[in-house]
Amino acid sequence: MAITKPLPTPTQAGTLVNKDGVATREGHRYFESLGKTVSDLVAQANTDEPWAFSVLVQYPEDGSQTVILAMPYAVTITSVTTKCTTGTATLTVKINSTALGGTANSVSTSEQTQAHSSGNAMTAGDDLVFTWSSSSSIENASVTVSGTVA
Repeated sequence: MAITKPLPTPTQAGTLVNKDGVATREGHRYFESLGKTVSDLVAQANTDEPWAFSVLVQYPEDGSQTVILAMPYAVTITSVTTKCTTGTATLTVKINSTALGGTANSVSTSEQTQAHSSGNAMTAGDDLVFTWSSSSSIENASVTVSGTVA
């Protein structure tokens, strides 16, 4: 994304505002250019910034656990990566009660990443939930949820 550069700062007194404090034509153009630059910077800062959340679940058991309660900002989840030290399980990541689109992770001693391109938009206030199933002697499950700030 291209950032609009503001017009050069006027150096002559009275160029931005007249003696009554009203913006001159040149002042109006200058302030508009500053506003456009700020808008571009805010849009860039709030779009596609990487985001990740990692957690270690020492002894996962079948069932659901909320790992982020009331997310403070919107994100798009693009992948979930898992690995454990022993055992196996299936991990389904959910936003509130809705599973991410795509395949759940088969958690084992081999690292696995599953991509998610649907049902993956978290809005501010949403919960991130891990639902474990088919757990078999699993220990030390590392989970990284990755994406971008929406």
